[in-house]
Amino acid sequence: MWTNRLGSNFASNSMVIGLNQNLQDMYSSLAKLSSGSRINSAADDPAGLVISKQLQSQIGALSQEIDNISDLINKYEYASSSLVGLDSSLSELRSLAVGAANEGFNSEAAQQAYHQAADSLVRSYNRQITDAAYNGRTLFDGSEGSVATVDELTGVDLSSAEAAAASLEVIDAAASELSGATVELGATQRNELEARRTSLQVTQQNLTAAESSITDTDYAKEIANYMASMIRSQASTAMMVHSRIARETVFSFFNFYAPSSPVCEIGWLL
Repeated sequence: MWTNRLGSNFASNSMVIGLNQNLQDMYSSLAKLSSGSRINSAADDPAGLVISKQLQSQIGALSQEIDNISDLINKYEYASSSLVGLDSSLSELRSLAVGAANEGFNSEAAQQAYHQAADSLVRSYNRQITDAAYNGRTLFDGSEGSVATVDELTGVDLSSAEAAAASLEVIDAAASELSGATVELGATQRNELEARRTSLQVTQQNLTAAESSITDTDYAKEIANYMASMIRSQASTAMMVHSRIARETVFSFFNFYAPSSPVCEIGWLL
């Protein structure tokens, strides 16, 4: 039972404690509403904070792994586009070989023109293979970091119809090699890299949702808590004012009926 004694005012002290607690709860709810985070300090939820930090660490590691795979996919896409350019060069070279293999129709000058054009295309084709690189690493020489092995083109000779006919087999073999490399690149990119990235993205999304459920503010709940704390604070303040008025009324009574009473003298000091 609360009492209001001259030596100590338990009722007022209790109201002050309650007011401070209500204000603390109100400010805590306000911090959660303004930040969007339910855990703004370890005091809010120690266990939840630890779990949240662990989940954030896992999410960060997954993000980096996803970025690494994305970079590797970009490398494979660049290599695939390079193979398309090589295939275009082979198609043009094959057209020259078919024209040069037309025995008894081409003049010597025409045959020589076919031969020179073919030599230029072969040099361009081989240069594309040796120069193809991504982030400083070659793509088609079979070394570490490369994505496929594509041999340079040799043995193409269009100086005569007979040599051109034999060169067609060399060109077709190179085209077959390119087709195999293209299929291998596409299968690796789709079935390994992109599938792995999708799996990691799903895991990351699930972990993010789990971390969010721990740390995100429940706005409906927190607004209700804020309003309740504010109302309690206002009520506590009103009660403290009311207590002060009631105490002054008591001392006024003694002052009226017994102005020389020691109680009144003490009352003026309180």
